[in-house]
Amino acid sequence: MKKNKKEHEIDLKSWFFKFKTKWYLFVAFALVSLAAAYVFVQSSNRLYEFKATLLLGDQHTGSKKAQELLEILAVQDKGIKVEDEIGLITSADMVKKAVKKLDYNVSYFQVADHWLNSAFDLIKSEQYESAPYEVQLDTSSYQLVDAPFEVKILSDKEYELTMKAKNVSKYSFRKHAAVEFIPEVEFTRVLEFGKPYKDQYMSFTLNKADLADNTPAKKYLFVVNSLESLVGQFQANLVVKPIERESRVLELSSKGSIPEKEILFLNTLMEEYVANDLYEKNQNGKKTLAFIESQLTHLEDSLRQSKQALSSFRSSERITNISTQSNISYEKLSQLEVEKSRVSTDKELYVAILKDIQRNDDAYEAVSPNVAGITNSHLVNLFQRLADLNQQKAGFSVSATEDNPRLQKINGEIRSTRNTIIANLKNLISTADLSIKDINRRIGDLETRLARVPENERKLMDLQGQADFISKKYEFLLEKRAEAAISLATNTTDKKIVDQATLSSAGPINVKPKMIYMLALVIGLIIPAAMIVLIDNVDNTIQGKNDLLKVTNIPFLGVIAHGSKTDKLAVKNTPRSAIAESFRSLRINLQYVLAETDFKVVGITSSVSGEGKTFTSVNLSCEMAMSGKRTVLIESDMRKPTFSKYFNTSNEAGLSSYLTKGLPLEEVLQKTEVENLDIISAGPIPDNAIQLLELPRMRELIEKLRMNYDYIVIDTPPIGFVSEYFILMKHMDTNLYVVKHKYTNKDMLEQINELYASKRVKNIYTVINDLDYSNTYEYGYKKKATYYYV
Repeated sequence: MKKNKKEHEIDLKSWFFKFKTKWYLFVAFALVSLAAAYVFVQSSNRLYEFKATLLLGDQHTGSKKAQELLEILAVQDKGIKVEDEIGLITSADMVKKAVKKLDYNVSYFQVADHWLNSAFDLIKSEQYESAPYEVQLDTSSYQLVDAPFEVKILSDKEYELTMKAKNVSKYSFRKHAAVEFIPEVEFTRVLEFGKPYKDQYMSFTLNKADLADNTPAKKYLFVVNSLESLVGQFQANLVVKPIERESRVLELSSKGSIPEKEILFLNTLMEEYVANDLYEKNQNGKKTLAFIESQLTHLEDSLRQSKQALSSFRSSERITNISTQSNISYEKLSQLEVEKSRVSTDKELYVAILKDIQRNDDAYEAVSPNVAGITNSHLVNLFQRLADLNQQKAGFSVSATEDNPRLQKINGEIRSTRNTIIANLKNLISTADLSIKDINRRIGDLETRLARVPENERKLMDLQGQADFISKKYEFLLEKRAEAAISLATNTTDKKIVDQATLSSAGPINVKPKMIYMLALVIGLIIPAAMIVLIDNVDNTIQGKNDLLKVTNIPFLGVIAHGSKTDKLAVKNTPRSAIAESFRSLRINLQYVLAETDFKVVGITSSVSGEGKTFTSVNLSCEMAMSGKRTVLIESDMRKPTFSKYFNTSNEAGLSSYLTKGLPLEEVLQKTEVENLDIISAGPIPDNAIQLLELPRMRELIEKLRMNYDYIVIDTPPIGFVSEYFILMKHMDTNLYVVKHKYTNKDMLEQINELYASKRVKNIYTVINDLDYSNTYEYGYKKKATYYYV
């Protein structure tokens, strides 16, 4: 359990040591990150945030009678939908109305005279009322839009105008649309300040501006903006949201580099939104008033004619009195005429509204039914429902396409409600026709009874009844006109600007130097740290003792320090070096762990070639001999002999010669310059190395050497390539398995682990070769003890 727990623990000291050894990476990446941060800070355009607030109100500014009717019918007032109003404010149409009122057709820029701009124009800032020149556009002519013009001031009278761009739009400010796309534009002209310039693509005048602060710049630029690009820029930076959930106070925020432009835009946008709301409300009242005026004009002529006819008839016939019976009959007839007038008026109103709806899809802009005198509650509710649906459609269509399911659903509800209104109007017209037919029948009955009245009196009563009918209808419309005029005059908007736009951020919201430099420094430290961690995790080689113990249960014996590749016999040539001390410790450790056994034969192997197996064999043998023990070193790797690189000996006769030719031991043994050390080289390379090692003569050789030497060291072939080691294992008392620091792959130890687990090999120990003390945390302390070795 302890071992598993340790495997999941993070050795912070070890990681700190690894980071420390790669300090130069941290310095390099930190400098690069800080340099990149400096370029970003200097080249980034500063953006500021601006805010304003707007009150939507409760939308109770309509007809008073309509409000009373809603209360009587207990109809719930839905009020406004904040989401729909937000959609209207941020819509392209509303932003376009605001931008049209602002003089933002030309944007001015300057490229600072900074060393970062020596190769590229990295530091570029926008100017507003601070440019050394002013562009006056001729909006009646075409202009090249959304492409930069470079201005170089030559003198107080002349300037150089340069343009180089591709896919440039030739734009009409009258139509606010592109009329032609030019694939490529490139020209340079020297022009005079104050003199108009015009060609087939553009027309403008550049005037010199006298500024107190005229800081020199590398170059000046200006861009003629199309209406679409301006709307897109402002719309992209505009955010509208309620200050709290379900609140009708909206917070409008925008961001930009020029405070004056952004503040003016937000204020103009709110003013346009409020004015547009009042305009739409006034349209209904104006249409109602116009309808009543047209009816009054027609009735004035009819009323005048009826009064003239009555007066003429009285004068010509000298009629002054009417009998009581006739009066009663004519009074009933007059009442029926009044009733007929009322029903006819309602019918005319229904017909007029029906025509208006059928002629205009935007049904909510039709004549207001309450102001016109219609009191049918069901029809009023249908008109209110249609207006709400159109408002939802206007708000939602800002960000949705025609294919959007929700928008299609709203369109379907609008069509259904509109068709229901049309059907109700037709039913009301049919009902009015039946009522008029019934009144006409009753009038006919009265007229039949009045037929017995003297002709003159009857004619007088007819003229009087007609005059009364027209007069009452006229008075009724006068009353309605007065109501409509008062409603229109007192009509107000429920939208109100609460706070004008102001700068809300203490500084730039996108460029904060201290934070950016700190972040760059952190990134500059994180990247090399991540690289080191990644490389360390990807690297599957042995990194040290702890790493080795995680992949094998074979006991660990010691390490061999990193040394010079040219010094093959480090133990003899530099006896006080760290590498010599390593072999000295290795010998002592080996003698200590095998103190209770009579060991003489030491086999040394490794996984693959290049791990220092031969180097270890040679120097360990030298260390044993230098300690006073008679030692013999056998090179059993007959496929790839390398002893000639270590000793000044011959390879003409060696192990292969002894095993095949039967040479006596004295002829294959060779003295070395190291006292007490003899070697048996591999000899000529045989064709059947494995078969030679299996011969009984090999066993005889080991037995003879046991009798004459204290230690026998056998340099065996690597077990990962050939099988000689498995044949030689039976002759060995102990085995050393060499792994090279940061070279041996962990997977290569699987074979020796299997041998150890199956107990086919005994008395085996691992040795780490070529370990650089300065690059490993486990033995980092040893680099401070080098003065003990020299």
